[in-house]
This record gives sequence, C-alpha cells and structure tokens, in this order.
Amino acid sequence: MASRLRIEGDDSVLLRVTHSNLKNFAADVRFSLQMSVEAVKDKLWKKCGTWVNSMRLELYDDCKNKLCDLSDDSRPLGFYSPLDGFRIHVVDLDPSISNLWRMA
Repeated sequence: MASRLRIEGDDSVLLRVTHSNLKNFAADVRFSLQMSVEAVKDKLWKKCGTWVNSMRLELYDDCKNKLCDLSDDSRPLGFYSPLDGFRIHVVDLDPSISNLWRMA
C-alpha cells in the first residue's frame, strides 16, 4: 500500500479508487481535502471514463467497511473524514461509457 508519510500542513489524502464496472481497475489517487465531491468526481472521470453525473461515490475504511456515500457534491471531501488508505468506490450508474474504456 502507499506510504503513510505526511508532510506537515498537507491537506491531502491518498485513497485507493475502485470501480463497479471495471473490475481490474484500481488506482491510488491523492486528493485535497478541500476539493468538493464534484471536483473529486471530475478528477475520477478522467481516470475511469464514468461521467460525473453518472457516478455515485462510496467511502470505505481500510478494513473494507462502508462508511458512507459521498452524496453531497457541494461538500468538501474532508467533510467525510477520509484517511490515507481508505477507498473510494465509483458506482457507475450508466456503464455504457466505461464499458468502452474496458474494451480499449
């Protein structure tokens, strides 16, 4: 797993990202805790191909327990208190686009 080394004053978190439709997709991505959930989705669509409006995000702790849905796009990511090593799971509500990424 990624290093848990933090720089003092760093307001970011390193999260594992998985995807409901892309079973072999997993990435460690650093996010600012100040980013809105909508900005997190925007960053993720570039990595996995799921449109921002077709995405539901779930937050899991490092023991694989689901903590919550990141349901308010206007809230900062830090509102949900993610820690390094937690996981964001992208649930694709319209898998037609990410299917194209899987075939590429």
